[in-house]
Amino acid sequence: MTATRGTAIRASAMVVALLVGGWLVFSGPARPAPPAPPGPPQLSLRKAFPAALVTDSPGALPDGAPFIPGLYVDATTQVGVAPTPDGTAQRVVLRTGSRVRELQRVAQSRFPRFTAFARAGSSVLWVESTATTTEPLTHRLWRASIDGDSAAVPLSADTGDAEFLGAEHDLVVHGDRVYWAAATPDGRDTQVRSVPVTGGAVTVEPVDGAYELSAWPWLQTAANVRQGGGRHELRNLETGQRVTVVRSPAETVDCGPSWCRSSISAGTGGDTSYDVMRPDGTGRRRVGGTGTFAAVPAVALLDRFAAVTEAGTSGAFDSARRLALFDVATGRLVTVADGVDQVMADDHTLWWSAGARPAGVWHSLDLATLAA
Repeated sequence: MTATRGTAIRASAMVVALLVGGWLVFSGPARPAPPAPPGPPQLSLRKAFPAALVTDSPGALPDGAPFIPGLYVDATTQVGVAPTPDGTAQRVVLRTGSRVRELQRVAQSRFPRFTAFARAGSSVLWVESTATTTEPLTHRLWRASIDGDSAAVPLSADTGDAEFLGAEHDLVVHGDRVYWAAATPDGRDTQVRSVPVTGGAVTVEPVDGAYELSAWPWLQTAANVRQGGGRHELRNLETGQRVTVVRSPAETVDCGPSWCRSSISAGTGGDTSYDVMRPDGTGRRRVGGTGTFAAVPAVALLDRFAAVTEAGTSGAFDSARRLALFDVATGRLVTVADGVDQVMADDHTLWWSAGARPAGVWHSLDLATLAA
């Protein structure tokens, strides 16, 4: 990966990671962004969705170590990361109620980071990234069974020039394979890499241009290109279809196949608007204004819910920030919780922490209970 592309992608991904509080965009006519109506009135979660299922779990393991979920298997089963009690290593663990099963352990001296958790049937996948003063940054893909007591097994270290920084589609599972994107050595084009979930050789599919993975089978233009004012498009890996994203020069846009989020920055004063729209620029809806930020990398969970945080000031890290969901199906903004800390999501669950670390609490919302 070239220094320019790598630096830009790292900067973009770090901004998203900071905004979500976790531990895990542009082309078209040069015209002003079309106006959107004022932001919607806000409702409580229980009033908007009486059947909403929220489950609580401790912020620490039985051994006292702080625990950060990376994936919810179900309301009471999570896979995540925790240090050893003595702080000498980091662990990937599977927690079911009060039962904890260690899946992997890496010495802290290797500065491990675990990201890109994904589920593939009865298995969970993740990426282990390590680097030391004498060893370069290395990524390894791992798999473990959710059931039973078998040890985790490595799938591949042949990840190419990839970066795994906690975005929703760092890993994409489709069929019996898991996919990720890597840059070519010159940084101009893309390699869509994949390996069987059960293990095997890595397959590389070259794609001209700089892209990152979106919901299967889509790619979207890489962050450094779209943020640099280049053409922003969605590209279908199976059909070759390309969709140009319509946006104004003032907008920062990030897209999935169905929805995009748009923000217009006012410099140090924060974003002045936060909208959702279709990739072709239609269906624009105002979510919020100054002090409204993306809560998670995903644009619209279940293709319906945009998760945002609302700060008491124009800073994304206000300790009194509120977590809300904008329902694109109804145009309603729904308060999920106040005083949130970290916020994360996968394809069926939104979860957030509250309370002093490490003795705080993780709260999870089953998104399927909102769409029922």
